[in-house]
Amino acid sequence: MGSPISGTLAEIYLQLIEELYIKQWIESQEIVYYKRFVDDILIIFEQHRTNETTITSFMNNINEQLDFKATREINKSINYLDLTINRNINKFEISIYRKPTNADITIQHTSNYPRDHKLAAFTYYINRMITLPITEKAKKHEWKNILTIAQKNGFPINIIHDIKKKEIAKQKNKQITTEEKQIKHKQNKKWIIFTYHSPLVRKVTNLFKNTDIHIAFKATNTIYQQLAQKADNRNPSGIYEIKCNTCSKNYVGQSGRHITIRHKEHIRYIKTNNPASAYATHTLNNRHEYGTPNDTLKLIHPCRKSKKMDHWENMYIQTYRQQNLLITEQQVNEPNLLYELAQLPHTIRDSSQPNIPQTSTSGMHTHR
Repeated sequence: MGSPISGTLAEIYLQLIEELYIKQWIESQEIVYYKRFVDDILIIFEQHRTNETTITSFMNNINEQLDFKATREINKSINYLDLTINRNINKFEISIYRKPTNADITIQHTSNYPRDHKLAAFTYYINRMITLPITEKAKKHEWKNILTIAQKNGFPINIIHDIKKKEIAKQKNKQITTEEKQIKHKQNKKWIIFTYHSPLVRKVTNLFKNTDIHIAFKATNTIYQQLAQKADNRNPSGIYEIKCNTCSKNYVGQSGRHITIRHKEHIRYIKTNNPASAYATHTLNNRHEYGTPNDTLKLIHPCRKSKKMDHWENMYIQTYRQQNLLITEQQVNEPNLLYELAQLPHTIRDSSQPNIPQTSTSGMHTHR
């Protein structure tokens, strides 16, 4: 856990270190090449002027909170990100690297996922194999790995061969002018997202085949949705009622905030003799008693602040008035016939909705 900007701040600090320390090192030509991706750094140095131990010691003395661990080349070969870099006499050769812990797992072919999602991993593997300047031997080895991964996850081999053909064709088609690219980019701007429930959704998306609209899918029933704990509604907002402790009549209102905050405002109006709300007016004019949130406050219908909330409030006010449960001080709009047809989720008097307890605050901190 941490601040949303922690990654940005870390990047800014690393760039500061590079400007203050690494830049002059490169200018002295002790370091011939320096490239960093997030927290992975590739350094090529002049071994007659410096060595691995000197570089690692210097980096670790910049800031005691930073720990740089060096990975040295073995047999003139080193792994960096997803590449293996081999150092020959007059050139470098690269091949694709996979960690020993790699399990070769992708979305299974039989999974109820959009086809595009299931093939995305193989599209990436094949595109990387085609576009990277790796040797023919490395390409053959990588192609063999891709086919093995496909078989392990239940994909027919002909599908993988089709992806390869398409990716090769795409690379050939990229030989177009800048103007054509700009025109194509303008034409391909429109996208529509569909939720993928089953392959039947294709019957709808196929209608857009011959248009400039592109289709994207989002999956349902993801692992995150299954594992993530549903957050409790500890800050309920929506339509609420406040009962008068003397006559048992109710005031109905709405709040986009925690309803106990609105309840405190009603009580403050009463204590300051301010008839700013119908509930305060009712209590002051009739000298009735008010109660605590536990005893008098109830959330009738949870919802967020929107136009829908206004309709819910009007419907419940109308219903409470018809059942003679509303205080007379509260204004009521003209009866709406649509509200008469509405099926409320429960009867008002026998509502099983628990009273809303008073709010409490809790603190949380992150260990660094």
